[in-house]
Amino acid sequence: MENIILKKVWEDDTMIEVEITAISKHVTSYQLCYVNEMEMQEMVTKIERYIKDFTKEAYIQFGEKEGNYPPAFSMKLLNANSCGHIKIEVDIEIDDVDDRSHRCKYFVKSELGAIERFGERTLTLYKSEIGTSISMF
Repeated sequence: MENIILKKVWEDDTMIEVEITAISKHVTSYQLCYVNEMEMQEMVTKIERYIKDFTKEAYIQFGEKEGNYPPAFSMKLLNANSCGHIKIEVDIEIDDVDDRSHRCKYFVKSELGAIERFGERTLTLYKSEIGTSISMF
């Protein structure tokens, strides 16, 4: 089953480290990413806005994709079809080269209800115990 999974693996006073796993029919990849509470809230807000009007794409990014930063992750929620099915374009950095040029970019299929639940669960992840995971399904 296609899915996006966020797992809290570390925390301090200002941020958490999240293992992001994206699973499609063809590819499964993961990366570690640092996220603060404001970025998590921004993700939730963008998902809520998308659910209200799924004719407009939503773009969510953790981290910076260029420069001397930890790995970055992004996902773009594309327009839903008439049945509520959507494609999510994930862009996962492969942290194996200094110039940050290795990326894995592909689609994960989902549906509106799963995205809505994922957004609701995201709010709880930041304050949850280390080892807690959330997913679309």
